[in-house]
Amino acid sequence: MQISNKNPVSAPVVSTPAAPAAAETPAAAPQAQAPATTGFSKDSSFTPAAANVASAARATGPLSLRSAEAQTAIQKSVDFLQQNSPTQRGIVPSTPVSAALTPKQVFKDELGMTHVRMDRTHEGVKVFGEQVISHLDKDGKVADVTGSVSHVPAGLGASPVKLTAQDALAVAQKSFGAETSRAPSSERVIVQGQDGQYHSAYHVQLDKTTDLKANEAPRRMNYFVDANSGQILESFDQMGGLAEDAKRLQELGSKASPSTPSTPSTPTTPGGPSLPTTGKADDTSLYSGKVDLSTTKKADGTYTLEDTTRGDGVVTYDGQNKARPSGQTPFTDANDVWGEATDNERTKAAVDAHYGAEMTYDFLKDVLGRNSLDDKGEKLVSYVHVDKNLVNAFWDGEKMSYGDGNGKDAGPLTTLDIAGHEIAHGLTERTAGLVYRGESGGLNEAFSDIMGTGVEWYASQKNPNVKFDWSMGEDAWQPGNTTGEALRYMNDPTKDGYSIDNYKNYPKQTEVHGSSGIANNAFYLLTEGGKNRTSGLEVKDGIGMDKSLKIFGRALTTYMTPNTTFAQAREATIKAATDLHGADSVEVQKVKDAWTAVGVVSK
Repeated sequence: MQISNKNPVSAPVVSTPAAPAAAETPAAAPQAQAPATTGFSKDSSFTPAAANVASAARATGPLSLRSAEAQTAIQKSVDFLQQNSPTQRGIVPSTPVSAALTPKQVFKDELGMTHVRMDRTHEGVKVFGEQVISHLDKDGKVADVTGSVSHVPAGLGASPVKLTAQDALAVAQKSFGAETSRAPSSERVIVQGQDGQYHSAYHVQLDKTTDLKANEAPRRMNYFVDANSGQILESFDQMGGLAEDAKRLQELGSKASPSTPSTPSTPTTPGGPSLPTTGKADDTSLYSGKVDLSTTKKADGTYTLEDTTRGDGVVTYDGQNKARPSGQTPFTDANDVWGEATDNERTKAAVDAHYGAEMTYDFLKDVLGRNSLDDKGEKLVSYVHVDKNLVNAFWDGEKMSYGDGNGKDAGPLTTLDIAGHEIAHGLTERTAGLVYRGESGGLNEAFSDIMGTGVEWYASQKNPNVKFDWSMGEDAWQPGNTTGEALRYMNDPTKDGYSIDNYKNYPKQTEVHGSSGIANNAFYLLTEGGKNRTSGLEVKDGIGMDKSLKIFGRALTTYMTPNTTFAQAREATIKAATDLHGADSVEVQKVKDAWTAVGVVSK
């Protein structure tokens, strides 16, 4: 949902979107005592930060919540929402805005806009998954508001509850049934249950990503325990990874018809990223031919897979086939020519993982305008050779883990699109925070597919050995296969015999991997043009990868919230396209056409 005031933001034709900030612990906002000369309402609950915590304004990117610039944007957002709340039912709660919304992120973009992402609270308790984002134009006026909230009954936050956080943790641990890999958390929240009603609850998070038994998949479980009855209201696993896809394909026994790899168009988008050619490409990878890795020379003259040229670093370690990879066991090379025939066989998969992380960093920087996942240079850490015969690769919230495959169904799962897909789960966590269930979960998976395919496309512009296509994980699946069989197909999601490509079939397939085909196909149609298999509706002439990625990337980081639905994703991408290309542009119309073709219409 988007609300516009009388001064809508202007939309110059620009091709590079901005990037939001990573979450920061909010500064406590002083109560309204600002002098009249500040221009703030006497009823405001936020005042400009003191000079000793103000930071110099930066042109784009994340702002410290304590900076004067961020405080000003927060104040303007609160004032606007408070003044306009009677006309914005469904956006602004009835209580004072300053007590109902807590600033989470403030970031500026290259269009001159500033965005304030705020978590919803009720009577001092966080409402899980509900956010409001205000968008200030280049003149500093609130032009739009995205997000939606519903009425929460009085007392759910303020009334005493029967259970403690530790009680709720015990309930969740009983259901989890295993030791955790990390310290668990139990947070008091208000959550909207599957019955549509709000409940006072505890949000318990339990992770098990290491020390896995045979056929045990990693888990990042979320439990919502009723704070009075102790009933588990809902639970879901936010672990992405490829284990479920691989298991499904193994069970199908290759019954799904193999794909003939499509020949993607070569985007010629004006103003696209400058893609320098690689330097001395003398490192041999498993899947991407000769590549050029950035490494570090140690005091003893050997080299390690530690790249200090990108953000806070890109590093790749040996998991030593342990169920609990830990420490920093390096891969070393004597002459900095990796993957040679005389090198240890274990280094080859490491070359691909390191290259994949480097290309993902460069893709984020050159295409989406971000400095790593958090837009602050976040270090990208990868472990290869995790566990034994592990047919999986996954992001665990902090790092990447790659299995070697079992040699039959899959080889090492270190391909470019897999690396980009899994690392992109970190991008989603740092930005929109799409909840990994329901429609938002399907979007979460789709955006990882989109970004993973984007990384493969980006690398193919620099490295002629990389073949860009619309299939996911095909290079690692069925080693040596020439059929094009893959985990998923963005150009025809139904080809895998599991996924859907149209929203009309969503009630039949709500599992997040299966429903990702809706947004995946919308992105494909926007980029290449073509017909949706289910609806038969055609999008004539796509706009190319560079434009499509910028639009979808901006929608994810700037306009989407944890509970975004497919319909809201349509509106988010329309808004992003409007910002970048103008309301009456061809690009905006193509975005609308693509979503309509997959059955997602405006509500």
